[in-house]
Amino acid sequence: MDHQLTRLSKRLSFILRHHPDKIGIKLDRYGRVNLQTLIQKFNQHFGTPISEPLIRKIMRESDKQRYAIEGKTIRALYGHSIPVEPLTPPTEPPEKLYHGTTHAAAKFIVTEGLKKMDRDFVHLSANQKMAIQVGQRRDPHPVIFAVEAKKAADEGFLFYPTKSGIWLVEAMPAKYLTIIDQ
Repeated sequence: MDHQLTRLSKRLSFILRHHPDKIGIKLDRYGRVNLQTLIQKFNQHFGTPISEPLIRKIMRESDKQRYAIEGKTIRALYGHSIPVEPLTPPTEPPEKLYHGTTHAAAKFIVTEGLKKMDRDFVHLSANQKMAIQVGQRRDPHPVIFAVEAKKAADEGFLFYPTKSGIWLVEAMPAKYLTIIDQ
């Protein structure tokens, strides 16, 4: 994706995941907003022309799959720091999922487990490659945890899949985590 599209994508993420109030929109309980309202308010606030075809181009060209257009609405698929309910029902996860993080955070995760911190859910990756990419956002050589997802689900934890291969869960105690790469 080119620099301009990346910049617009990050602004959309900021609005749809964290601060819809910044441009004067309200999300429904699932994080959705009318697409035309978003475009109008976004353009008024940022002065950057965005349109439905441009948003769809961002969605096509991005490997991160951050948004979904559903009928006349748009929403971020994951990563919210504001309260939203998942649209998908809980689903049985695969045997293992993965989490990439910094060395500093890993020191706490080993004993305290994964916590959602300033987000609505803990984010887990479907495979090690994704976990490495996520971890590299903050650490060039991230620590990768394997998560005993199936075992955790059998013991009552609810997992919510997303279209992008990210799995959401409220928290993940340390007993389900093993460092596999550091």
